[in-house]
Amino acid sequence: MNFKLSLISALLITGAATMLEAREPVSIQLAQNMVTPLVSGQRVQVKKLTRDMTSVGEQIVTSGPSEFQDADVVKARQKRLQQFKDALLRYPQLDDPDVAAARAQFDQLQKQLSVEFQRAQQQLAKIGDAQQALKTIEQNSRSYPVPARMTLPYSQQQIMEWVETAAKARTAAEHNMEQLALLAEFAYLPINRGVPQGGAPYDSGDVKRMQSRAAASLELIDSRYKSMLSQLDSQMEQMQTDVFSRWQEDPLSDKKWLFLQPDSIAEAAQVFARSRAIVQSSLLLERALNRQPDLALAMLEKLDQAEQDFERKSREALASSRLPEARSSDPARLAIATQILLTPRYQFGESGTIVLTTDSIIEREKKSSEIDIDKLELSLSGELKASGTETSWTYRWKEFKFAVPLKEADGSWAIWWITAKNYSSGAANTPIGSWVSARAEKGNPIPRENF
Repeated sequence: MNFKLSLISALLITGAATMLEAREPVSIQLAQNMVTPLVSGQRVQVKKLTRDMTSVGEQIVTSGPSEFQDADVVKARQKRLQQFKDALLRYPQLDDPDVAAARAQFDQLQKQLSVEFQRAQQQLAKIGDAQQALKTIEQNSRSYPVPARMTLPYSQQQIMEWVETAAKARTAAEHNMEQLALLAEFAYLPINRGVPQGGAPYDSGDVKRMQSRAAASLELIDSRYKSMLSQLDSQMEQMQTDVFSRWQEDPLSDKKWLFLQPDSIAEAAQVFARSRAIVQSSLLLERALNRQPDLALAMLEKLDQAEQDFERKSREALASSRLPEARSSDPARLAIATQILLTPRYQFGESGTIVLTTDSIIEREKKSSEIDIDKLELSLSGELKASGTETSWTYRWKEFKFAVPLKEADGSWAIWWITAKNYSSGAANTPIGSWVSARAEKGNPIPRENF
């Protein structure tokens, strides 16, 4: 300290402004004829002043995010330092050891505050405006959401959109994680009771929340991608049963209908189409991710071969399709069958060779009854009693069966299996005394040249 005595009795004090970034200790110049020694009360106050400055210095946290990033905190520390300076200037007894100790503690506190202020400025240079950064991070997480898992099969457009959306979500989440890690390490964000949506500033709890959300987004992207891959792998494994192990029957056996019936052919076409779409989905997804789709390419080859095999067996089955061996050549029954085929209400259309499939005409009988309930009564015991009229019929008829090719609307031919019946008794609406078609079932297709 530099001091100078003058003849004036007034105490003249000069000092630099106490901004926290000031590095020089406060300097007090004193000019007086005589300095009155401290009285006991003043000594107590000086010692308390020293303790207060020591306490303030001890409260300065010099690790982690500095509270001096907060302008209000800086302003409060400046105010407190000025209060300590003003208090010191009331004690010009510079040779007094307690005053000297207080002035030394002031210099130390000023240096501590200056160092911490500089540390805060360095942190702010790294993080910039923390509140704006957190607002941007929050917006990024909403602007680039994780895409939902796609539903099989995937189109090329769906895959490209999913990959692009997932890439943006990953980039945003990774960027957010990097920024949040920097803010968590350096940004001073004291906990507050409010929420940003209500206008409160972001705090360290919000940083942790956003870190969890960003980490969850990255995990969800990986989870959904792996889930789609797993689903594709599962579907392609299932093809071993659904596709590659099916339709192994001999097309020349009694199972040839598997390769001839329209429903069976349509089912096969549907299975092949869906399987191809699934494999194609895997192929497109792998290529979109710049991966080699070896498994998908191999599966496409197997599908092509399986479909070709099915088509070959269908051709073989159709070529071998024949009318059954005739069990009889009875001209009377052939005439009856012809008459049935020509009956307009049946709309059988153009027909081919008729083949009788039963040796002879068979006589059959069946009884049937119907109860017409006209009254229901509930007894005191809780038993429900019904009363009405029962009507019984006895069906008696003669029948034989035959097979015949019928022309379809598209010009192809199919074998129909028809049962002819002639009733002699029956219900009120039963046709009596004439031959009718009682049952007609469509069988396998048959080439025109095979009958």
